[in-house]
Amino acid sequence: MTGFHLSRRNFLLVSSALAGGMLLGGKALAQDAPDLAGGPNWTPPDLSGQSIRMWGLNYAPHVERYQMLISKFQELTNGTVTLEPQDGSSIVSSALTSLASRNPPDVLCLMGRMSDGLVKQGGLTDVRQSVYGDLGIDNAAWWFPEALGAYSWGEAIHGVPVEGNAHSGVSVRLDLVAAAGADLAWPGTVADADLNELNAAFASYEQMFEFAARLQNKGSSPVIWGQNRQGWELLNIATMMEQLGTNWFDEQSGQFAFDSEACVEALQTLVTKPYELGIESKLGLGHVVNVFAAGQAALGIGNDAAAGEATAVGLSATNVVLPSLVAGQAPKFVGEGGWGFEIPVGAKNEAGAIEFLKFMTTYDAQFIWSGIYGGMTPACRPVAKSSIYAGDGPLSQGQRRLHTAGPNTRFMGHGWDPQINEMVQPIVDLLREGKSTPKDTAAELQRQLTAQQQRFARS
Repeated sequence: MTGFHLSRRNFLLVSSALAGGMLLGGKALAQDAPDLAGGPNWTPPDLSGQSIRMWGLNYAPHVERYQMLISKFQELTNGTVTLEPQDGSSIVSSALTSLASRNPPDVLCLMGRMSDGLVKQGGLTDVRQSVYGDLGIDNAAWWFPEALGAYSWGEAIHGVPVEGNAHSGVSVRLDLVAAAGADLAWPGTVADADLNELNAAFASYEQMFEFAARLQNKGSSPVIWGQNRQGWELLNIATMMEQLGTNWFDEQSGQFAFDSEACVEALQTLVTKPYELGIESKLGLGHVVNVFAAGQAALGIGNDAAAGEATAVGLSATNVVLPSLVAGQAPKFVGEGGWGFEIPVGAKNEAGAIEFLKFMTTYDAQFIWSGIYGGMTPACRPVAKSSIYAGDGPLSQGQRRLHTAGPNTRFMGHGWDPQINEMVQPIVDLLREGKSTPKDTAAELQRQLTAQQQRFARS
């Protein structure tokens, strides 16, 4: 997830709300997975006397997971892992500097989509054979495709993912659903045993818009709008274009496809239609997670964390899946992947680092990380069926719905300038403010982002 961080207080609240009953004290965490076929066959080596330097994000939820993983790895191997937390705003530049000075860490925790510069400089080790091949992993069976895609450049694999897509959901205020009456048609009424990739999602955008209108209350204080979709616009647009058969960015040519009918239709659905229906307005809280947690929208769209943040401040919320723009089609998504573990070229203890990445492919390690925020969307398919997401609470129920989207989600691709991610919202906001049209907005996205990409390619 980008552009949003839980506070430490809210992280603890959300973890408590989601993770009731989850214990990590035992050695047999894999008992929670009904099917481990295709997974790694790793025998922990004796690393007594060896030390591994790890860099990771200096952010409380991350540090907690690092420490849990380190403790388990040290227990299994007798090796020592030293954690050196890094500031999030400079972790990439610090990694590049460490490569130049020939003093990189042995293991680096970084988002796959933040790693292009390191790969471009030849700074990350290809672990396709040393980790995945050596362990005999069936990658198609073991990983959600988008998660592994974030660490795949062509045939090379430069890391082990630990998170999947966090942008396929619609967060829903359950108190407003109850107030609206029992006749509402929406995916939240589907029983777990009947969940699939179609019925976990709204049947159409028309159904979702009608649902939002039923929950809306403009007479309340603050006003409760039917929905909000501010922030993460790039992923929203790329996903809708994908559903219409258009790839937003071609890695081979480095070209964008915003100047297309698919992008115009995506923008109409993203902004024009809900604004014309009167179920959405541009609000001043920056992005949907803030808007939803502040009680200003019945539906929060674009970042699945909205439901958890609302729960943390006393609202009752869950998640369902966004619909497809194509009637009758299971929704397809474009995601940004998440965090994972990599080995910089020139690591002093590369052999130990390889063993740590092998450990990170295991069910136990994936289970430990996926408990972050009380239940992050996992990278490992079997973990989605684990006790992390068990229980009858609305957040756990919502997470199980979101898991149905995992097999139909692909990574957004490598090779584009990371600054582009922050350029999209101001352009789309002009459409929200009535200062542009969908066609003109699509053309402006194409113009500005192409110019930025050309600067990036020359750098």
